[in-house]
Amino acid sequence: MNTTDSQRLHALDAVRGFALLLGVAFHAAMSFLPGIPPGIWSMVDNSPSAFLGDATLVAHIFRMSLFFFIAGFFGRLLYHKLGAGGFWKNRGLRIAVPLVAGWVVLFPIIGLVWTMGIAKVFNGAPPAMPEMPKVPGAFPLTHLWFLYQLLMLYVAVTLLRAVFERIGDAPKQKLRALVDAGISAALRLNIGVFTFGIPVAAALMSLPFWLYWMGIPTPDGSLIPQLPASVGFFTAFVIGWLVNRSGDALAIIEKKWWVNLVFAVIATGWMLHTSHATPFAAPGTTKTVYAYVFGVAVWAWVLGLTGVALRFLSNYSAVRRYIADASYWIYLAHLPVVAALAVWVGHWPLHWSVKYPFILVVSFAVLFLSYHFLVRPTFIGQLLNGRKYPLRKPRQDPAAAPASCEGGNDGSSVATLRNISKKYGTTVALNGVDIELRRGELLAVLGPNGAGKTTAISLWLGLTEADSGEVTLLGGSPLDIQRRRGLGVMMQDVEMYKELKVRELVALASSYYTNPLPVEDTLRRAGITALADKAYGKLSGGQKRQAQFAVAICGRPRVLFLDEPTVGLDVQARELLWLNVRILLTEGCSIVLTTHYLEEAEALASRVAVLAKGRVIASGSVQEMRSLVARRQISCESSLSVDEVRGWPGVIEASRVHARLNIVAADAESLVRRLLSEDPDLRRLEVREAGLAEAFTELTKEAA
Repeated sequence: MNTTDSQRLHALDAVRGFALLLGVAFHAAMSFLPGIPPGIWSMVDNSPSAFLGDATLVAHIFRMSLFFFIAGFFGRLLYHKLGAGGFWKNRGLRIAVPLVAGWVVLFPIIGLVWTMGIAKVFNGAPPAMPEMPKVPGAFPLTHLWFLYQLLMLYVAVTLLRAVFERIGDAPKQKLRALVDAGISAALRLNIGVFTFGIPVAAALMSLPFWLYWMGIPTPDGSLIPQLPASVGFFTAFVIGWLVNRSGDALAIIEKKWWVNLVFAVIATGWMLHTSHATPFAAPGTTKTVYAYVFGVAVWAWVLGLTGVALRFLSNYSAVRRYIADASYWIYLAHLPVVAALAVWVGHWPLHWSVKYPFILVVSFAVLFLSYHFLVRPTFIGQLLNGRKYPLRKPRQDPAAAPASCEGGNDGSSVATLRNISKKYGTTVALNGVDIELRRGELLAVLGPNGAGKTTAISLWLGLTEADSGEVTLLGGSPLDIQRRRGLGVMMQDVEMYKELKVRELVALASSYYTNPLPVEDTLRRAGITALADKAYGKLSGGQKRQAQFAVAICGRPRVLFLDEPTVGLDVQARELLWLNVRILLTEGCSIVLTTHYLEEAEALASRVAVLAKGRVIASGSVQEMRSLVARRQISCESSLSVDEVRGWPGVIEASRVHARLNIVAADAESLVRRLLSEDPDLRRLEVREAGLAEAFTELTKEAA
């Protein structure tokens, strides 16, 4: 089951944007390639550059494979979010429509630019164009071929998935477990770098004519799938799809980022050296080795660059989000702009180091400005990015905003408790409490029984009023009905009409909202399509929780309250709910979670607030909560007895599980030194920080 978190999706969005923008830089360099024949590009510049020739070779190794890898990852995420029907509707609008409309608009412009460029190269007297070889399915897809390829990959993978679903449940589960384990092992042991590229290497070796610098030949001249591109990009797409399935693949890729980049640099260096000596791939050992090393370089770059993003770009950034959103339009529209600029500067008496940056700067300026003013606030932005943004953010009542989770995490506040106090008779429930919920985050509110968690939630829901302080929800009072329409709620102790079917309950709840999810979409996301026609009163406890979750999300809530949401759920249902929570976060929904399952808060929370005796005793990220606890957990294989170690200074607890000695200590450094001194044969020593559970226990104990 996929365990992707929202931060990592920010990183992968950045990778996708990088791959597309790198394509602009790649095409801007084409006119400067040494020895490029006239007509291959719009212009042959009078200042060729060997450096740009090498740079384009390097970029061409990985940029499209990287794109299709990320496309596969997000493809599976989207398929499981929308279902088959919703997936194809979305892909039709976001991929097929831009392909057709973009080609109709851009192809004549590209043709005009090419004609002008060739005329300029030949000083106004271009030779007659040679007759092009007849290719089955010949069609000038231009740079939009990647959309056509993407649609073919969607068809292929969904057909394979349909065949897979016909397998019996037991063998299907075994096969899934085997594939997940295989992907994890290949990434963890660095086998993937050396094996994922074998299919494309074999396809390239089959080509009778192959220029090394071409890499995977661009399939832009035919509607018939081309073998190297189909094999290479299908492999990248499927690996991305499977990485999304795997529970730990992204964590491994992040950890191995520098190792993969080292492999990438080594493989690329050898390729550059070889291509300089022999640009044409003649049959023989060199071609075979080059094709294999090319496959290694592809996957070393793909995994290395993805790992870099996961390691350093996981946090939300409004600038990166803007650039990532803009990158789709920029790549679609860039070719005539870049090619026209290449024609314009082609005969200037300037060095390439001046002209190439000039082309880049002007191209990106034109393309970003066109995105900002002509795309982002219009129906084109709605089509390409799923929503449109006004040029100027209107100063409006937040109640008028649509109750939708669309959008990202911009860090703005959506719900606050400011200096809140609340008493029930002489019992103090809350005393000077300050809590803030930000857009697109999951805030875990933790505390022992009687700490004030339920009271805090009730204030936000408008079910009770504070004695003093200020409560805000979506910019106003939680008692305002318009703001309450932006809420979704799943409380622990709740009952619904037992006689109604699940589908009827969801339809009833949906009717209270102005823009709810379709009922079938809600049922599918909650994983209860099979229960849709059962009476609510006949469901098991876990099934009722799933139905309650469906009711909570049916109105596309901007703020979602989850009170012990996974109580009574089996493992599979819990993982599905976790996946839905992560999807909601990536869509910009803000979530308040109360739970006694601290591993749940540790897995899902962006921030944690710990309540005790009506006060907030600690708040911050999960890592910050851990850092408040001095104790560490030490594990090793040692012959020392548990009773002996338990008596050492600084040892809080000691136990043994089989051959491993497990210790909880306040001063890990001193204890480790003593362990090594007392047992020179000690092996497999591990020291880790306290988990959220230990932090919670210590914090609440101190507050008691």
